Amino acid sequence: MIISTLIADDEPHARRYLKSLLEKDEDVGIIYESKNGNEVLEFLKHKEPDIIFLDINMPGLTGIEVATKLKSSSSLIIFSTAYDQYALKAFELKAFDYLLKPFDEHRFNDVLQSAKHNIEVTKQAHFSNKFTDLYREYNQTLTPHLSEFVIKEKGTSKTVKINDIIYIEASSIYAILHLLNNKVLYRVSLNLLEQQLPSKFFRIHRTFIINQDCVETYKYLNNSTYMITLTNEDVIISSRKYKDVIAKKISNL
Repeated sequence: MIISTLIADDEPHARRYLKSLLEKDEDVGIIYESKNGNEVLEFLKHKEPDIIFLDINMPGLTGIEVATKLKSSSSLIIFSTAYDQYALKAFELKAFDYLLKPFDEHRFNDVLQSAKHNIEVTKQAHFSNKFTDLYREYNQTLTPHLSEFVIKEKGTSKTVKINDIIYIEASSIYAILHLLNNKVLYRVSLNLLEQQLPSKFFRIHRTFIINQDCVETYKYLNNSTYMITLTNEDVIISSRKYKDVIAKKISNL
């Protein structure tokens, strides 16, 4: 993880000291500097560093005044000042932490490591949320309910109507579409296909999805499984996992 930082302090020696400490940490990539509050606000119009080390006592806009204008920023603010009476105000502004000058390297590293951990956790959560959103958007682009399959083979294509399918069987990277008199291979995972099928198609086994309209009989086998006979005379034994799903379907007949 590489982080960016902004040092905002009107005293050159204070900026040099902070910079020398930051340069010792291999996770710190870019170090920006500002001499006063106005420069900070101008800088933040274009960039948003991970951490801002913000001196409170600066000419013009103080660090406190700058912070009040940064409520929408995701940057972690770490205040620094020689006057501890500002500490309470700093935390009221949701500062991440507070460095009381003169601070030593040990205190600085404690604060920096804590900030880095916070950033890592936040970025992981953001990535997870973004991945979830992308997956949801992807699913939404899929046809809500398939009405037919277009099977392409050797430069030709044929259409299989969804109502003609009696059941679907998983086979490696393919789904086998079982019809009345034949079966067709279609390259798709059963998990993905299950999301696109009409409600009359339901799963009875890790390997099988059946068309409720094509069931001849359900026979309970007294061990949480069912023997299901289909219109093409094929017989499938359900898995125990789907007992309640099948029972609900039967009760709605």
